[in-house]
Amino acid sequence: MLLCGVSETDITPALGSTIPGYFADRKSTGILDRLYAKAIVAEADGSAVAFVGLDTILVPTGVVRRIRERVAQFTAIPPDRVMVSATHTHTGPAVVSTTFLEADESYLEWLADKAADTVILAYNRRREARIGFGSGHEADIAFHRRFFMKDGTLRTNPGLRNPEVDRPAGPIDPEVGVVRIDDAQGRAMAVITNYAVHTDTVGGTDYCADFPGELSVMLKKALGEQTVSLFMMGTSGNINHYNVMNGRIEDYAKPSRHYIKMGRILAGEVLKVREKIDTFGEIKIGERHSAVKLQYRQPTQEQIQAAHEALDRLPEGHVERNFAKELLEAARRGEGSTEAEIQAITIGELAIVGLPAEIFVEFGLEIKARSPYGQTLINELCNGFAGTYVCTPESYRLGGYEPRITSMNRLQEETGDLFVQRALEHLEELRSAT
Repeated sequence: MLLCGVSETDITPALGSTIPGYFADRKSTGILDRLYAKAIVAEADGSAVAFVGLDTILVPTGVVRRIRERVAQFTAIPPDRVMVSATHTHTGPAVVSTTFLEADESYLEWLADKAADTVILAYNRRREARIGFGSGHEADIAFHRRFFMKDGTLRTNPGLRNPEVDRPAGPIDPEVGVVRIDDAQGRAMAVITNYAVHTDTVGGTDYCADFPGELSVMLKKALGEQTVSLFMMGTSGNINHYNVMNGRIEDYAKPSRHYIKMGRILAGEVLKVREKIDTFGEIKIGERHSAVKLQYRQPTQEQIQAAHEALDRLPEGHVERNFAKELLEAARRGEGSTEAEIQAITIGELAIVGLPAEIFVEFGLEIKARSPYGQTLINELCNGFAGTYVCTPESYRLGGYEPRITSMNRLQEETGDLFVQRALEHLEELRSAT
């Protein structure tokens, strides 16, 4: 028999706190909508897993560790069976420090405890449930954000209706993954949505959960306030909401209300898919995880020299000056390595793969295509933060924004292939065990 429990907790910081997301230090001045920690616990045959979604730009490894330890202290869920991910909202709290902004350590401790308590509450509310999954299609609100220009160069976000744009440099992933969780009487408990597009549609200085927040509002209206909407970010390292080729500037000018449009469009597809899903009360749960060791890239001497020159000529707060400071910080930290956790959780024929960075969409599409499971969701920015972007090998040679070296963006070029390989290994192990 399947048991599930759900919960959600407000994690909105105080006004006046730093909002990350751009290469500047913004201070919050208001609240468009509240930020949440959301948890879903699933248990079958005495084996339980927990999914935690945070309305933050990422999840530091230390926060994940603290969440898992506290959950293990108060429940029977082992630490390695808790999957923690971020919605990647660019209008949420600062959770890591950089050369131009500082995270509030006291908030991070509070955040971890609140997130853990959300899991504990969900665990304590477990009851007989049914689960099912399906997928829809939405290709009109997500766009590849890297473009080949007519002069042969490549640019990230080259500007709306730029006449020098030739073509997108890659695909999108239009799949809308939907997991339906109901109680034994058929009443909605939770909906998991998986979709690949950057949650950076709002801007400004008001807290906002971006389009996943509006998605939650719409699902609660349709299914009841008790419904927990947990959003898992698909591989969207190179996917944005801007329609560069045909978009209107007035639709995207920040601060923007475009997140409402996106959330409602996505909600329509999610609800359509959800109503077609068959649910099951008897199902097996599996989990695998491991660490991948990664080396850091190093800036060249030419890049270091250019960064020093930028510091000399650009005013404080200039974006390129902040980029220069970040590159020099990466050079100061020097060579070294880190570890990145790859996790896979299976519920029947559904597989959820957790990856710890902003992943280029090509890698997500590859894992899905090669997965041995009926449906596979990719949950990026998951279980800690190994580095910002994981780009395709050719992207490092083509350039653009994503490959640029910063203190937090310097993973080796082979990282994406290593992630794909390890994820597929875990999926095959889980397949073989059933």
